[in-house]
Amino acid sequence: MADDNYDDLYNSDVVASDGKKIGGVGQVYLDDKTGQPTWVTVKTGLFGTKENFVPLVHADIANGEIKVPYAEEVVKEAPTVDPDRHLDADEEADLYKYYGIETVPAPGTDRDETDTQQADADQAGTGPNATQ
Repeated sequence: MADDNYDDLYNSDVVASDGKKIGGVGQVYLDDKTGQPTWVTVKTGLFGTKENFVPLVHADIANGEIKVPYAEEVVKEAPTVDPDRHLDADEEADLYKYYGIETVPAPGTDRDETDTQQADADQAGTGPNATQ
């Protein structure tokens, strides 16, 4: 998104890979470093009382819809994270892992630092390349 007006996202419906509406957008989460939208919550459940995070990285956003490359059940079964506060790094990493998205360093992040952090996580048994 080129501008800072995210009203279009708030007024959008999230649509599954099969074209079925999952629900309306509850909240928009911006990347701490870039200020760009990276996640939205989608209102699910009876009367939209539950909110599930879904990434925008592979979404198509147009005409009041955010089409995501996931089935409705995948979105509804995402790890539970409280949508009323800041998304911390561990929660975000869990969500990326759940959706099968490899995290990439944010613009301005030193790649060697990111690689070192990933290697440390792998050695600790918590990274995606961890050996057990």
